[in-house]
Amino acid sequence: MSMIKCPECGERVSTMAGTCPHCGINISGNLRQCPNCNEYCLNTQSQCPYCGTELPALTEEPAEPQAEQTAPKTAEAQQKPATKSRKPLIIAMSVATVIMVIICGIYYLDYKNNKDREEREYAMLENTSNPEYYNDFLAKYPKSIHFQEVKERLKVLLNEGEEWDKMMQNLSRAEIEKFMNAHPYSMRLHDCQDLIDSLDWSDAKKLNTEEAIINYLNTHPNGKYAEEAAQKKNDLSMMKITDQDKAIIRGALENFFTAAMSKQDVAMIAESIPEKMENFCGTQDATPDQIVAFAKNKMASDVMGLHYTIEGDFDVRKQTLSDNTTGYAVTFSLQEIISRSDTNQPSTKTYQVSALLNAEHKITRMSIR
Repeated sequence: MSMIKCPECGERVSTMAGTCPHCGINISGNLRQCPNCNEYCLNTQSQCPYCGTELPALTEEPAEPQAEQTAPKTAEAQQKPATKSRKPLIIAMSVATVIMVIICGIYYLDYKNNKDREEREYAMLENTSNPEYYNDFLAKYPKSIHFQEVKERLKVLLNEGEEWDKMMQNLSRAEIEKFMNAHPYSMRLHDCQDLIDSLDWSDAKKLNTEEAIINYLNTHPNGKYAEEAAQKKNDLSMMKITDQDKAIIRGALENFFTAAMSKQDVAMIAESIPEKMENFCGTQDATPDQIVAFAKNKMASDVMGLHYTIEGDFDVRKQTLSDNTTGYAVTFSLQEIISRSDTNQPSTKTYQVSALLNAEHKITRMSIR
């Protein structure tokens, strides 16, 4: 028995079928093959429905003459039942064949779907380091061709996981690099690189120098914090203090102490500050007259003069002011020498000074401790 295409309707049908279950055309004993394409055609067809080849006419065999009935049928012959038609049997066989084909197709599709699912889940293991996925695969596909390989990979993964946990408990760049060297093909390498990136950026921010930020960018040009680092570099560059900036600011402060504290000159003080100083040694909106009054409080009866010298520890940094302009925050040591009428009794004191100057180098705040 073989399955062919019905010459009438083109559906699949068995060569043993009495009739086509789809269109009802007679099949059994009513077929011949095309001499050109070998496809099956009906005896009644003069042309192949598949390739168009002309089919030779069939020679009909003469029907056998029926024997003349010379004697009446006996009672036994009259009672003999007629032979049953084979058509129902052929139809039943055709239906059974179709059912078997359908069942086989269902089993094949189910098998193929399971294999496809297995291969998809196997491919997913390439992108995970979670042992649960490996255990799940081994439990679901114990007969898989990948079973032994997945089992070995799980063993390596579990051992690697223990070392990973130890590394995370003592996290440092050195420990991460040690793990990477021990497991050069680990799926955690990307995580290691992210950790190093974060550690290097944290160190750069702590140093908060232009050199440290540039070093981070050179090491991690495409790092997670590269954009933030580039902005930080620009900010630090703009906040960088030149030697010329320091000289101008130092000169402005020296002029202030000469005018305000030594000479107590209101006009000169007015040139060193805005209209008012926001805060001067605790006095809000201090005027030049108030600053002079502060200096005069130091002038005891035996004091002949006040002299001030800025010490070497002079630190200047740029700072954004309340009006969003850039100013200068300054800290330094200030030596005060008090000249007295008794030249043998001069007194010297050292103060710590914090000052804030605006973009025009005017002193807006000052604290003397």
